[in-house]
Amino acid sequence: MKIEARLLLRRGLTLLGIGLTIALLLCSCANVPSPSPSPTCPPTPSATAPPVPTATPLPTPTHTPPPPATATPTLVPTVTPLPGPLHLVGSIAELLPGSSARLYGAPDGALWLATDQSVVRLVDGVWNTFLADYTGSLAGIDAAGRALVVSEDGSTISAWDGVSWTTWGAADGWSPLADGWHVGHGQSDGAGHFWLDTSQDVRLLADQHWTVFTAADMGMGEVGALDLTPVFTIMGRRDGAGVWVTECDWGGPGPFGGQGVRWYDGQTWHGADSVVASGCANAVASDDAGYIWLGVEADLWRYDPVSDEWARFPLPAEQRAGGTRPGVITSINPDPAGDLWVTFLLCGGASCSTYALYHWHGNAWTQEIAEGWVDADALFADAAGARWLVWDSVYRLGAGNLELTYPLLVRFATVDATGRLWLVASTAGQDTLWYIGDEMTNQ
Repeated sequence: MKIEARLLLRRGLTLLGIGLTIALLLCSCANVPSPSPSPTCPPTPSATAPPVPTATPLPTPTHTPPPPATATPTLVPTVTPLPGPLHLVGSIAELLPGSSARLYGAPDGALWLATDQSVVRLVDGVWNTFLADYTGSLAGIDAAGRALVVSEDGSTISAWDGVSWTTWGAADGWSPLADGWHVGHGQSDGAGHFWLDTSQDVRLLADQHWTVFTAADMGMGEVGALDLTPVFTIMGRRDGAGVWVTECDWGGPGPFGGQGVRWYDGQTWHGADSVVASGCANAVASDDAGYIWLGVEADLWRYDPVSDEWARFPLPAEQRAGGTRPGVITSINPDPAGDLWVTFLLCGGASCSTYALYHWHGNAWTQEIAEGWVDADALFADAAGARWLVWDSVYRLGAGNLELTYPLLVRFATVDATGRLWLVASTAGQDTLWYIGDEMTNQ
């Protein structure tokens, strides 16, 4: 997979003691059904791959490549499972080929697991191969359940629906990506449109056509000046067409300012004259009350779309980690009670390298974890109503307190339609797949 800006900011040293904790537990094994036979190998999405669509219905590939090998190894866990409602599926390398595994939770609640070579989908408790042996960079899963893949040279993007490819190029609004490009993990808005952040702009797929929004189109100034790396973060609007976009410029030591926050309502870009129009912005989230929460530099902001009012909640100096300063907010996770769990990148001396977790109670800040290395951070509720915070490990959240429950180094996490929390974690030197919730009877 391409260089992922968000992960580059968060990956650090492996947590001390995780390997020892897992190694001391008793071993057990569990067989998992092999994936169902994969579809025929799709054509490689590239400049010469499936035909570029026009206003007429999109053609499908006219040739059938040879099918992939039929051997499907049985998935046998090679790491030690942990006690409790956490269940080990096994090593990802034995489930599907490739590396850089990550999870996708689709808008319809479906669960997807992808590497840089293959994509599988969980259907009725069984992993089914959806896309095998692709090349390029996976850009995400759209609202229609298609896997979008950017070609290796960045000149086209294609969508696989399980049967055929649809490819878009320059004639369809897609602009070739510059050398050294990368794409983020696209997502759909409330209207079903697909948004994608890249290393140079933000892109929208609607009505079978791509629209590219440059920094200038969004009302931003110059991004990525002085050899800095611009990083866009997106969040699709829940209530219809549109997106929220944050931007931060990064260099070797850490953040170097940025172009703040902009938002699109389906017709017009806003934010160039707002209180969050400048600064390093990395985090955006919405809560159940309809508020939009944003992290700009080390300040937490709340926006009320109804009243068009802003409120700022700075971190008090006495709450800051000793010997360091909060350099920038990197994630915001609202919980059902209306509280927020906010991750700060800590800076000290000439660099920024570790993170701290803070709890915003609505009127005060509390530091929950003083220092750690973060690979994934998100807040989830399972089918039983239990709330889980995935940070450097897995914590159970109760009455405003955190309980370290599973010492796994989690890289990705999401919840499926049944309320099971799924995790990709690094254990015993390999990527492994786990879930929290009722045991799946056919596993």
